Amino acid sequence: MIRTETVPKKSNPKAAHPTSSIRDRRRRELIEATITVIAEHGYAGTTVARVAKEAGLSVGLMNFHFKSIDSLFDETFRFISTEYDEVWREAMAKVEGAPPALRLKSMIEAYFDPRVFTHRKLAVWFAFWSDANLRDRYRSLVLKVERRYSRELERTVMELAKERGIAPRDARVMATSLTAMIDGLWLQFMLNPKSADRRYAVRACLGMVGRWLPKT
Repeated sequence: MIRTETVPKKSNPKAAHPTSSIRDRRRRELIEATITVIAEHGYAGTTVARVAKEAGLSVGLMNFHFKSIDSLFDETFRFISTEYDEVWREAMAKVEGAPPALRLKSMIEAYFDPRVFTHRKLAVWFAFWSDANLRDRYRSLVLKVERRYSRELERTVMELAKERGIAPRDARVMATSLTAMIDGLWLQFMLNPKSADRRYAVRACLGMVGRWLPKT
């Protein structure tokens, strides 16, 4: 008699916790809907009813995932901040140990990465800055994000300036001006989406850097 062994079935991690997968997908849908509603109606006009309608979900189901509109705003800000951070880290990892000119180019491209340089995402960033309630609520978090990247950009400009014989004081002015130019391009795109041209924005920033810090 031939003995047969029962081969154990391979576990399916997705099947093991189907509710977790569905819950994560629903929360992501609500966050994306919140981004769209903020872009269209601003922070003050973003209501539970509008977000639920945009997501194609009931208000009751939305309240199940987020107990309040404030908790949804918290998660939305965390989402866009994390996404921005991931784009930045990815860009920096590709040029780790590279000369400052190449690292600076990668930083500028990261600011205009198509994953973050969209009208919807920029509208949310500016909403957090322009609305008094949001600004007070998220001031420390927004400043933490902005300072981290602006300081890294300034440090890289300083390195490049040193290579090319530019005084540190002048290099700081250049870094501040470059940051202001990037912010201005973000604002221009947010106010006039049809004017958006990611490649042009990158070329404009690099062109300014090239004029200030010409190769010797």
